Amino acid sequence: MRKFTRRRLLAGTAVLFLVVAAVVADRVAARLVAGRLADRLACAAGVPRPSVELSGFPVLPQVLGGRLDRLRVGVTDARAGGLRVARADADLRNVRSGDGPARIGAAAVEVLVGYAALPTEAAGRTLRYRYADGLLGVETQMSTVPVTLLVRPTLTGGRLTFTPSEVEVFGIRRPAGKLLDRLGGGPDLGRDLPALPTGLSYRSVTATADGLLVRVDGHDLTLPAGGGRTGARCGGA
Repeated sequence: MRKFTRRRLLAGTAVLFLVVAAVVADRVAARLVAGRLADRLACAAGVPRPSVELSGFPVLPQVLGGRLDRLRVGVTDARAGGLRVARADADLRNVRSGDGPARIGAAAVEVLVGYAALPTEAAGRTLRYRYADGLLGVETQMSTVPVTLLVRPTLTGGRLTFTPSEVEVFGIRRPAGKLLDRLGGGPDLGRDLPALPTGLSYRSVTATADGLLVRVDGHDLTLPAGGGRTGARCGGA
């Protein structure tokens, strides 16, 4: 009886060891693949090396099959088309990789543009920005009067526009329409956003406490093997 119990204990211990070893090996593989993908994304997109997280378990069958179920990618302090981006987070699904271009089944991207990256002057007026109850507050002067324009950011195609909603003067808010006309009109803060790769589209923009949050999504995307800045070939995952 004791021998039988010992054999069962040894067998159970061996199985547990194998399971733990398999999990550890899978996590190590996930980190290695994530690192290679981070290098490739940095090369292809011309951005600082991002953080990459692989979802799902086990990862090894996904890697061997050349298809990853889900990736989460994050990059900070990057530039896109002359626009400084404080943070970008991407949720990528059905990623197929190899020696050639990587293909992505679906992508959802959130890009945070900090207020410090917005224009500091327009039409000779100094501008400052703040978050104001779901709207963007633009502090400036009109006819020597300090005012805050409360505007709603919107996307029209690939252009970011700001529609005045209210004007705050000496702490009192009033509808923007006729008051802006009397004060000489508000500054035009609209600007064209960087062109997106084929398959991606701008969806929405929201004012937050940290900046403007731009949402982008798309399907059936191709990540080229060539580098974004140098044209050098970027290695596969």
